[in-house]
Amino acid sequence: MAEVSLTAAFSTIPGGDAEAIKRLLIETVEQIARDDVTFQKAKLVFTESDERCGLTAELDGVKKEGVPLPLDLDILEDAQTSAGARAQLKEALRLYFRKVQGK
Repeated sequence: MAEVSLTAAFSTIPGGDAEAIKRLLIETVEQIARDDVTFQKAKLVFTESDERCGLTAELDGVKKEGVPLPLDLDILEDAQTSAGARAQLKEALRLYFRKVQGK
């Protein structure tokens, strides 16, 4: 199983919702690691400010993409209960991770 660490900063989202988003991101990244077997260690930084969200990642010590992945807050909220929204999030993360790894 991949080791996933997440540092998150929220400015406008209440604590309970923030924890749910953090859980969602960690679970989704762990699932991608299991499914794709392309990395063993992920360091993530998630920021939310005025309902705009961004994520940066370092995978197995590699970070070839300096631009954060913009994430839609509505998608993050919907992905907690909707399989379709979760699939969208998963695919966006997969594509971003390929850039991070330089693939």
